[in-house]
Amino acid sequence: MPAIAFELDEHLFFWLTQVIGARDRQLNQALKGFGLRVPEWRALATIYARERCTMSELADLTTIDRTTLTRTVDRMEHAGWVARRPDESDMRVVRLSLSAAGARLFARVWPTVQRLNRAAVDGLSAQAVAQLRSTLSRMKSNLDDQPAASARAA
Repeated sequence: MPAIAFELDEHLFFWLTQVIGARDRQLNQALKGFGLRVPEWRALATIYARERCTMSELADLTTIDRTTLTRTVDRMEHAGWVARRPDESDMRVVRLSLSAAGARLFARVWPTVQRLNRAAVDGLSAQAVAQLRSTLSRMKSNLDDQPAASARAA
């Protein structure tokens, strides 16, 4: 059986995983002082940016599996950072919003996250960062547009 040519260092998704893993390790350390973990931060920041999102929207935006996300939001609600409210037009749908305490927590944590984000792109020009954001957005669109069956066949 012939060997398959594969260089890990040439695999784009290897590098994406490495970047996210390194950032999450640093972020976890930084968040400890605020009593947060990375999944809680992702949820907090997403609810801040997308006020009144549903659990499904939050799961899609944070890429946190639904079981973990439910436990995460439960902890956040218990801590007084998040409120769950039924949607006015469909009582089966639950909307999430930050409480005043959650908004204050976001405001305290955000400068730390910004510092880590700046460190991650240190040495890159603003144009390079904008191009990277555009490229990643395009890749996400490509993956969203591709049916799951054809992705499995590839």
